Amino acid sequence: MSKNIQKRVIDITGIELMAGEPAVCLGNGEHGFECCCDECDYYLLCFPEFDSKK
Repeated sequence: MSKNIQKRVIDITGIELMAGEPAVCLGNGEHGFECCCDECDYYLLCFPEFDSKK
């Protein structure tokens, strides 16, 4: 995880997100909570294959 990302990211719904770690993130839609990915400020960290420079 990048140094400029806070360790605890709390979504507007109150769910703690793990930015850049989609498998363990509580907001990924697989842990009994709704999916928070589309509202996450760090969404692209979960897709390292995306190159914003292209």
